[in-house]
Amino acid sequence: MVGFDSLLLIGIVALLLFGPDKLPQYLRELGKIYAEIKKAQREFERELNQSQDALVSKPVVRPPSEKVVGIARKMGIATENKTEDQLLSEIAAAVPRQPAAPLEDSVSPQGGKKDI
Repeated sequence: MVGFDSLLLIGIVALLLFGPDKLPQYLRELGKIYAEIKKAQREFERELNQSQDALVSKPVVRPPSEKVVGIARKMGIATENKTEDQLLSEIAAAVPRQPAAPLEDSVSPQGGKKDI
């Protein structure tokens, strides 16, 4: 860290190098340069955060697997510009549902009834 003594020494050297007339002008210019650097740094950080947010918020969309595409085509479902989830839901909707068979008492191999 730079202490008070170091800052005082730097100030005296700068005063001797540039003179009392030019020193305020150089300090103003140095302040403007510092402000521009900080502004560029903030802008860079903002753009970096925006790009990270964009990457995080967008889900990765992969093309559907060949197996799912093949099944969809065999069933007559259009596959262009669809995700695998969309194709799977259309395939599931196209498959006819069969009613579940009622549960009956099963018979054991010995011929007696078996509790379920």
